[in-house]
Amino acid sequence: MHTMARRNRPSACQQLTALVCAILATTAAHAGGPAFTRLFAPAETAQTSYLNPAGMTRLEGSNFAGQLIYGHSFQTFQNDDSVTTNSGGDPRDPDPVIVPSLYYVRPIFNDDWRLGLTLNAPGGFGAGNGPNWAGRYYSDQFSLIFLAATATLARRVTPWLSLGAGVSVQYTSADSTTQVVDPGPGDAKLEVDADGAAPGYIASALFDISDRTRFGITWHSETDPDESVDVSLKRSTLPPAIVAALEKAGDNVNTTLRTPQHVDIGLYHGWDNGWSATLDAVWVDFSRFGLTEFRVDGFDLDVPDSNFKDFWIVMAGFEYPLADNMQGRLGAMYFQQPVSNEDRTFSFALDDAWGVGSGFVYTRENGSRIDFNVTAISIDNAPVDTGPLSALEPRGRVAGANSSSWALAVEFTYHVARPRRQ
Repeated sequence: MHTMARRNRPSACQQLTALVCAILATTAAHAGGPAFTRLFAPAETAQTSYLNPAGMTRLEGSNFAGQLIYGHSFQTFQNDDSVTTNSGGDPRDPDPVIVPSLYYVRPIFNDDWRLGLTLNAPGGFGAGNGPNWAGRYYSDQFSLIFLAATATLARRVTPWLSLGAGVSVQYTSADSTTQVVDPGPGDAKLEVDADGAAPGYIASALFDISDRTRFGITWHSETDPDESVDVSLKRSTLPPAIVAALEKAGDNVNTTLRTPQHVDIGLYHGWDNGWSATLDAVWVDFSRFGLTEFRVDGFDLDVPDSNFKDFWIVMAGFEYPLADNMQGRLGAMYFQQPVSNEDRTFSFALDDAWGVGSGFVYTRENGSRIDFNVTAISIDNAPVDTGPLSALEPRGRVAGANSSSWALAVEFTYHVARPRRQ
């Protein structure tokens, strides 16, 4: 019985994969326009303090931005009943995502220097597939709290070049629940909690190619937080001494979890008629993503290769006049598949994605601005198959794909700019 319980317990690698995937999703959750456009070269608002710190030199006085992004996935995953060996049917519908962010920029020393402060606090991020669906032994429920506090500095070096750099302290806390085959009449429930913190670094540059054209580039370093893991096994009919031993062994698990570096580039151009265009791209060094160390009671264990691939995200947008105090916006995006079909898991069910959106920015009489953008995202069917060998173990084989997979993102941002006192 002891051997069976340990064999069916999902590894910390499986549990923590969902944690890092959520972190990556939230670090990309910044929007300057629809379809996540207007990010790295416009440098028009306090959001540049994180997206391209060098762009802060373009801002006068104190600038503040508060942003909320609401995301709702309408994904429908359907099991392939001809392959799946477990009962229980399809998972529950996905949970919505709410991502709040705060940005602040002000001059320091003299007109050549800027200080930026950013706080990102995503809430309500997670997945609730449910304790009864066919894949409950692989993925039941997951929730994440993620907090990042970032400080950046920027200086104008020449009339056409500004440089920026900063430090970001990232803290993560995740709760994960998975059902476990138990000797008794029902399933046991495994709960895994993980948390950790680590610093990351940012460097950026903004090139003023002309009065109307700018090019920006930003580098975000890898982070390697040490995660402490707590394990709890509930509803098990195993003897209490065995349950206590399993929980104690889990509590002695420590991991080092790498979130990869990424490079962001952007191009902005404006015309005399009030139109402007942006082209942005993000390269993620995703082949280095995942666990780098896995320790139990101080002993290092082998870490499997998840076969992730480097990938790109590309966004293009337009802004155009609607009225004297209102601009319209259009955008489109493409997200490259970061994992092959054969390596995809329920904790990391991403595929190619496309998005289109529209929005507007309204300038009030007091100079404050309101951004509102809506983006529709379509994701490929993201098939998942735990493999034929899994049919021989108690967790069973589960396979399926999305029959419908699209999401809606709604973004609202309020901007305030106060001129510097003379």
